[in-house]
Amino acid sequence: MMNEGKYILLWQKYAPVIHVLLKNTDVKNQTLQLYRHEFEHVGQKQKTSVNFSFDLIKGRPTNIAGTLGIARDLCHVLDNKAETKLLLKERKIKVSVGKTYELQLTKIEEQLAPEAV
Repeated sequence: MMNEGKYILLWQKYAPVIHVLLKNTDVKNQTLQLYRHEFEHVGQKQKTSVNFSFDLIKGRPTNIAGTLGIARDLCHVLDNKAETKLLLKERKIKVSVGKTYELQLTKIEEQLAPEAV
């Protein structure tokens, strides 16, 4: 993708906070308010779109094909931070950012198979 790599420095800025929030997803879903002007500055245009969603299953991104470079850059930053990579190996997390520039980290609950009667 053309925009891949542009947002790595921005995500690196938020990486320590995201790491703490990922730890806390065991207790409850976490959110982090991001700032539109930071993304517009990096994207060098008004109305930079940051709507994306993907899953991190045991540290590996899924459902990321076709997402924005901004999402791929976030995956890259999380994957290159050793302590975060180790933390994610034990979790299943849905990562999303919407129009309000709020990063949401949601624990994916295991779905139990119905018991055979």
